[in-house]
Amino acid sequence: MSWIFSFLLLCYALVRVVLRVRGQLRWLAIRKTLPTPPPMVEAPEHLSPGLSGLFVTSRTLRAELCHSRRTLTAVAVQDPDAPLGQVRDTRYRRAVIESWTLINTWLRSVNKLGELDAAELADAHISAAAIEQLRDAMHDSWRAASQARALEPFPIAQLVANQRALEQLELELVAIERGLARVNEHPYRRSNRRNSRPGSPQSIAAPG
Repeated sequence: MSWIFSFLLLCYALVRVVLRVRGQLRWLAIRKTLPTPPPMVEAPEHLSPGLSGLFVTSRTLRAELCHSRRTLTAVAVQDPDAPLGQVRDTRYRRAVIESWTLINTWLRSVNKLGELDAAELADAHISAAAIEQLRDAMHDSWRAASQARALEPFPIAQLVANQRALEQLELELVAIERGLARVNEHPYRRSNRRNSRPGSPQSIAAPG
């Protein structure tokens, strides 16, 4: 019986080697076709310090999410368990957990914006609601990845769903960057809004 067990073990090892080599060859064939992270640029000069920071953090998050999406593609192609409908590569867990953390950090930065900056976003119809919804859609994947044991398998369908979520997140961030670039930061407009705040000298002196 020992020779039968040894033979089966050898067959399993050979299959794993073939699948791994197949994955490496596929990766070499597609890696140059994958999306590349956007270059880092300075925020438009007309933005306030708060909105300038949001522009930069949005571009940074978009670059990080692109890296995560590339990582998920590499796992889907290279993991020898992928043809069996699952992945065990630890890069999957790391990409999901890091993406979740970065998205939450970005959302917190939006919530910390000052009143005037938040008003500018509202005037430009720029909202983080879509980002929050996509983040929430990844919650189950994040929880599974953060609680999983080493080499625990994850369904390939879950990986694909996360890829799509990250891609949609990148598109939403592109829209936010473009919206910020169009925000009208006319000095008179900002001054008028600031002076109209309750408690300002102008608002107190204004006729009732």
